[in-house]
Amino acid sequence: MPELPEVETVRRQLLPLLRGQRIRKMALTAPGLLKNCEPAFFESALQGQTIVNLHRRGKYLIWECRDLFPVFHLGMSGIFLKDRARSLYPQHIHMSLELENGGEVFYQDFRRFGKIWLYREWPQIANLGIDPIEETPDLADFAGLLARKKQNVKLFLMDQSQIAGIGNIYASEILFEAAISPERNTASLDPAETARLYRYMLEVLNAAIERFGTTYSAYQTVSGESGENQNFLKVYQRNGQPCVRCGAIIEKSTLGNRSTFFCPDCQL
Repeated sequence: MPELPEVETVRRQLLPLLRGQRIRKMALTAPGLLKNCEPAFFESALQGQTIVNLHRRGKYLIWECRDLFPVFHLGMSGIFLKDRARSLYPQHIHMSLELENGGEVFYQDFRRFGKIWLYREWPQIANLGIDPIEETPDLADFAGLLARKKQNVKLFLMDQSQIAGIGNIYASEILFEAAISPERNTASLDPAETARLYRYMLEVLNAAIERFGTTYSAYQTVSGESGENQNFLKVYQRNGQPCVRCGAIIEKSTLGNRSTFFCPDCQL
């Protein structure tokens, strides 16, 4: 699933293609993606709109048009491409956008778990917590969130109502860098551990953004390339391999119905 770094990469790469451009034609071929309007209305309402800016909140991508706001959640496999020829699954291109300057953008989603909404005002996305990149909390605020929640630390990181945008990949990597076991409870973290968790949450996410995200399964950047961050992962999908920090063997377990990867020796 595209997480915060992948959606931020999409936002940054789409921005120079879309900002200031007028939509000449919008075509949607998968009605099930739309959650609050009909395809005909979606297409006609956006035709002629000028795209003013692109925003991201957690895993949500918000297009700010002249007086409409399309909102996209990429689900498990949604991506945007600027060139249909770079699509790995052209039969699963479900939205096509033609711009007045002749440019095109395509939305591909072979698993169709993505979601699209259309709003007339700035969308208030319910139950969404702090975005750690756009609304970076200070350490005291982050510690306050941990203290109030009192739950498993990995599930806390993935709880979109607390911290918006972190999924399984980055939760595993953040906990490894912070040397904290994914089995720990937030209430058990001392101030030094809380500070490490805060530091590496920001470092891991920002590094992944600079590397254009992590490519597993279908994720491609807007230009059709793979991300680079998968080449730097230290625990995710590395079960059975030696820990880069201490040499112990990385293990895999299940936590909250999700696979969890960790070092049993140096994550305490």
